[in-house]
Amino acid sequence: MTVAEALSTILRVGTVENQAGNLRLRFPETATSELQPAIDTLRAGKVEALALLSDSDPAELAHASAVLNRAGVRIIALGGRTMIGLWSDLDRPEVRAALRGLGSERLPVRYLDAPGVPLRYKVRRVEGDPVPTTVLAEMKLAEDSPWSVRDRLLKEIAWCAKGLSWSAWKAASMKRLFQAQGTAAAVVSI
Repeated sequence: MTVAEALSTILRVGTVENQAGNLRLRFPETATSELQPAIDTLRAGKVEALALLSDSDPAELAHASAVLNRAGVRIIALGGRTMIGLWSDLDRPEVRAALRGLGSERLPVRYLDAPGVPLRYKVRRVEGDPVPTTVLAEMKLAEDSPWSVRDRLLKEIAWCAKGLSWSAWKAASMKRLFQAQGTAAAVVSI
């Protein structure tokens, strides 16, 4: 774990301050065991951490942290590797920019709603619903902008997180079918 990653780990749940050349960490006591690797990294790289803190704009760090919290982003450990856990329906450029702002862009991103992610990471405390698994598979292939693939595919299948009534689904399906055949029909009620 790098010093920048350790700082972003602590900043996700608490604060890190430079007080007269010493690092002051504040976080919930219940997170101590989970944060211990980050604390040890900061202890070993104190000089680098202080330099990073002096270069960082506190308002920028707070904004990035708020964006990640709203998106339900979390740091997870899978197979002995540290990764960024992100819900597929909440992945967007602002989230990726916030990860860069906190120095976490080098960590691999793993979608929390993907198969193989342990259930302990699948507790969802944010609005929305994960996307269908077929869309998730396509998103994994598009590393540069998976959100554009997601949005395009969801539009193609007329997906709605809250669900459609049968009649609305049928009407949308028929419209797509007619458009694909080039024989869109107008419906008029008299």
